[in-house]
Amino acid sequence: MTQERESMELDVLFVGAGPANLTAAYKLMRNVQEYNEKAEAEGKEPLEDPMVMVIDKGANLGNHSLSGAVLDPVMFAELFPEENLSSLPFARPVKSDQIYYLTATGQIALPGFLVPPDMHNDGSKYIVSLSEMTRWLAKKCEDMGVEVMTEFAAAQLLRDGQMVRGAIMGDKGLEKNGEPGHNFALGEELQAKVTVLGEGTRGYLAQELIEGWNLAANANPQVWGLGIKELIEVPAGRLPKGSVIHTFGYPLDFSTYGGSFIYALEDNLIAIGLVMGLDYPNPLAETHGLFLQLKKHPFVASLIAGGKVVEYGAKTLPEGGYFSLPQLAVDGAVLVGDSAGFLNTMRLKGLHLAMKSGALAADKICAALASDDFSAAALDYRTDFEASWAGEEMRKVRNFRQGFHDGMIPGMLLTGVHMATGGALPGGRKKMPADFEGLRPAASGKATAKTPTDETLYLDLLTDVYKSGSIHREEQPAHCKILDPAKCRECFQRFAAPCTRFCPAKVYEENLGANGQFEGIQVNFSNCVHCKTCEIKDPLRNIRWTPPEGGDGPKFQKM
Repeated sequence: MTQERESMELDVLFVGAGPANLTAAYKLMRNVQEYNEKAEAEGKEPLEDPMVMVIDKGANLGNHSLSGAVLDPVMFAELFPEENLSSLPFARPVKSDQIYYLTATGQIALPGFLVPPDMHNDGSKYIVSLSEMTRWLAKKCEDMGVEVMTEFAAAQLLRDGQMVRGAIMGDKGLEKNGEPGHNFALGEELQAKVTVLGEGTRGYLAQELIEGWNLAANANPQVWGLGIKELIEVPAGRLPKGSVIHTFGYPLDFSTYGGSFIYALEDNLIAIGLVMGLDYPNPLAETHGLFLQLKKHPFVASLIAGGKVVEYGAKTLPEGGYFSLPQLAVDGAVLVGDSAGFLNTMRLKGLHLAMKSGALAADKICAALASDDFSAAALDYRTDFEASWAGEEMRKVRNFRQGFHDGMIPGMLLTGVHMATGGALPGGRKKMPADFEGLRPAASGKATAKTPTDETLYLDLLTDVYKSGSIHREEQPAHCKILDPAKCRECFQRFAAPCTRFCPAKVYEENLGANGQFEGIQVNFSNCVHCKTCEIKDPLRNIRWTPPEGGDGPKFQKM
């Protein structure tokens, strides 16, 4: 007997419980309240309270939320003027701010006058835990009548021709061969008038929408960075709470864009991360190995000495900027946040832009509910974005990231010109190739030097993955899929199997025969921390990431 999917009718479905969608859900409910108050005062018909749901694939709220993060509080001032950010549990005011250039053995502090004003963080910015901030925003949404649900992994858009009608949740209880097991349950259909995709970086349904509706036809290819992060408990007083340090240079070579961040969340808790552009050319670069090298640098090592790693994670971030933004709406659906590419790469900040995109989308959705018009034209907030401070901010740095594709020195020179002219120079629209096109043959690569590890501070990759809390039911079909195993041999011959080094979770391992010859790639999908690096960087486009069962994956607490 064929089992039928259960269905639920909603007015608005938000896929992903990150800052963009939670802002949008909160702002939508507030807009509806204000609309009805005005309607009542004018004797007009009010809107019925909409059925609004936010879903997230994590086991708990914030489990899949990871960021640097230093927050520009502009959106909190707009949304929550009654709140004092300094008193909220997830935010710590920035007390000091410094940028260093790292050599292999030392560091050079950049004087303040060499740092562009937009890159300063002290005075009015906040170090935040995105996991904690997500939970706080979700509570605000629930107080407004929004349902916020976890363990819902959206697997497919529900559509009627070119109109999006909601999303289908992933099935649970499948066996490895894809057949239903004894605990099998069909995923629900969540039918909605408007579906908002804010799944974070390279969202699964967002990619389906962008590719299926050709939304990036007039945009630059999106390019990405990979951020690897740990939270480290250190002796109290090592780095005062509220300290912000950024570095560039070592351990990255001149051909690799990126740098590091060191934030003191508490007097005894430091967040340390390495961010590197995924357009790097060296096929032998090992991302986690470079992170270990950063930690072993004398300057960094002096800050974390005697410490203990308590959490680990990794995520990708969209670095393409203004020219990589796709079309933001189709009939029945909207893109927001990282899923659309709202990030100021120069400032390494995107939370405020993600929240602004959500707020602007909410304004359009409220108007659409009032007019019963859910067309792309009614939902598209691009014009409002362009007219806002967010549009101005992204336009000013529209060619920033492109300048670093040819190396650090050209990028630094172009950055100076870019800042001095408010983004006018270099003019026009600069492009970069997709990240997977950048790898050179293995023969031209340089292996990342091995760094000694221990059991507390300098962890090997598998121990770090354990610190992420990532768990997947191993009997389910692999959600990290090699599309054509035969291509792995070609990839090994040309690039020496780079997936075994660019993945920050050891999902991919070389399978060597008894004679030591390459026989393929073993996929350890249970290690996955959901960063999507594999889809982005694989040079033969032979890896596909799909959502695992709802509730699986990392379990970040303070990231």
